[in-house]
Amino acid sequence: MAGQRAPMKSRLGMRVKQAVKSKEGTSLWPEVVDVNDLPMDARKTMFALFERYYENVTYSRFLTDLEAKDIVVLARRPGAEIAGFSTASFHLLDIDGERIRYMFSGDTVADSAYWGDPVFIKAFFQEAGRRKARHPQQRLFWFSIFNGHRTFRVLPNFFRVFVPSHGDEPNGELVSIRNAIARDRYGAQFDEATGLVDFGRSLGNLRSEWALLDETAQRSRYAALFRSLNPDAERGVELACLAEFDLANLKRYAAPIFAEGLRDIA
Repeated sequence: MAGQRAPMKSRLGMRVKQAVKSKEGTSLWPEVVDVNDLPMDARKTMFALFERYYENVTYSRFLTDLEAKDIVVLARRPGAEIAGFSTASFHLLDIDGERIRYMFSGDTVADSAYWGDPVFIKAFFQEAGRRKARHPQQRLFWFSIFNGHRTFRVLPNFFRVFVPSHGDEPNGELVSIRNAIARDRYGAQFDEATGLVDFGRSLGNLRSEWALLDETAQRSRYAALFRSLNPDAERGVELACLAEFDLANLKRYAAPIFAEGLRDIA
């Protein structure tokens, strides 16, 4: 069975209670919004922010991609100004006789003053917890394609086991599931041998001034890993990644957030 969108049932249009602080000390509020409820002025603001950091993007394609998502997490400053956003959709897929669920995260960008803040993590991990609580017998995964080392580093920061990762023996089961999802989504554009999705031409890539490794990233072995796995990221090539949303697989910061979502299913 080809992948299908999971039915939407969620508490949207809400603010996550805990704000996070930027490097300048300003609080951000994550607000989860149904894509269908997102006003046009917010869409235009989101694209202006997106275009500031990414090249080879168009507003029409941005809107098309947005319509394929279920939710948007808006990172708002205290005055309600949008300082960043991330998108996600939820899907079902039958793999080798097992029906699994996965969250696909799409475009993500934030004002550079807030890089490193976990503003989107809290919203997404809570939402994942709620979805897992509704379908406890089905495994729930996070699938994404990454064009930059900063987003890729979410995996080692919050998950214990994920693919791709360091080591000569990758988790074979996760690789198989990752490959099945990527084949279903991208067909021949996905290369199982490398884990890369190549659209042939860039559909959006970080501008060169933002793609460079900063001082912190230069010390990160996972930034180096990303560069080695996706040497053509500047051309818009994406690295397909997968991790499972499960309490035993989540690190110290992520686990209680996910658990909060598990309890919050009203």
